Amino acid sequence: METGFPLVMLVGPALAAIVALLLRRFRRGQTAAGLVALALLTLLLALAEPGTGLLADNTVGFYGRELTLTPFIRALFLVIYPALAALFAVAWFRPAGRALVPAGLAALAPLAAALMIDPPGLGAVLLVVAAAFVVPALHGGRHEPAGATWRTFLFTAVAVAPALLAVSSPGSDAAGWLYALPAALLLLGGFPFYSGAAGLGRTASPVSLALVLGVMPLVVVAFVLGLLDHAPAARAAVGFQSAVRWSAALTAWVGVWHMGRAAEGRALVAGAVLLDMAFVLLATLSPGADGLLLALPALISRCLSLLLIALGMERFAASHPPQPGSRWAVLPTAAFAFGLLSLVGLPLTAGFGGRWALLAAGTPGGPWPAIGLVAAMLLGMLVAWRALLRRPVVEPAVDGPPVGPPLGPAEVSLTLVLLGLAVLCGLWPNLLPGLVARLLGLG
Repeated sequence: METGFPLVMLVGPALAAIVALLLRRFRRGQTAAGLVALALLTLLLALAEPGTGLLADNTVGFYGRELTLTPFIRALFLVIYPALAALFAVAWFRPAGRALVPAGLAALAPLAAALMIDPPGLGAVLLVVAAAFVVPALHGGRHEPAGATWRTFLFTAVAVAPALLAVSSPGSDAAGWLYALPAALLLLGGFPFYSGAAGLGRTASPVSLALVLGVMPLVVVAFVLGLLDHAPAARAAVGFQSAVRWSAALTAWVGVWHMGRAAEGRALVAGAVLLDMAFVLLATLSPGADGLLLALPALISRCLSLLLIALGMERFAASHPPQPGSRWAVLPTAAFAFGLLSLVGLPLTAGFGGRWALLAAGTPGGPWPAIGLVAAMLLGMLVAWRALLRRPVVEPAVDGPPVGPPLGPAEVSLTLVLLGLAVLCGLWPNLLPGLVARLLGLG
């Protein structure tokens, strides 16, 4: 009988997803079930240190393959489980459909297996399974976001072939990087495969967006970096390095273009996310632990920013800003503004430190891609500032009830906690990289 903890990471989320699906008529009931399940998984994983803790065996058989829970994967999911719990807490106050909680829980099992399976190229197949689970949360029966949802799923599915070829091809530069490059760009949404992420930003709910472009990329980027570590000649090829840098620069400018033509908050966020994704692409140029130390702080900052945006988007996108009927009337708009400015890399925000570290990693290949990235980032800051300044934070008091329901104590507390974490990460740019290095044992 299998007793390894990887089995718990596969079966536990699946059972929790079934329970949440049975509770789909009770939105807050299924959200509470998801929070309890994630708390238990986090506790068990914290106690399951390989070789010494609960269920000390760190391997398990899976359809003839072996899944291995490494210390890195364990530490990564000690970040992912609480991040998903924070997302469910946001969904408690900002409903995003009845499929969100079951889909988020169900996706955890294939995401974990994608990192644990050997050979690593097969993980791309499991990423497709995870993407299939989140399609209902993004689509939800609505026609408008269907195109972007299926484009995202299609890009993930198409990436399977080059991912398998990248790890199985001979070590020659000429062949290896031609497989590794499309696999990386398809999975990370780099130019010219940005349309799925851009479309989701404009059409998906902010909470669903935080799941797909905030939490899940923690696994996807780690998978891509691991894939490239198994094809070091491909990563070192001049063609791969140059293509990634120019793809990052073009993705950043596409993001700024989307921000500049945005007529509402979601389109503005879509462009800002593309701008952030462009910089994360540069992490693929650094091997091993260096790439992880560059990518993970930036991805955690993005996840935190998207959670703040999800809390504040509804008030920002309302036809009228809230009237000052409560001392916390400006809090949702402040959360949205801070999250947006963090995505574009404004100094003293959570996204600033990771942005410049990634830029420094991508500079040695030539000045022009780096100049393009810096120019796009500065222009993105300007566009974001203009969009925020055009909208008053609080409407002057008039006769009649305030616009929108007042914020409850729990919602205020959650917003303040997330905003406080983001402010701390902005004031101390080395805080997140240091914590990630210590948590993952990479420092």
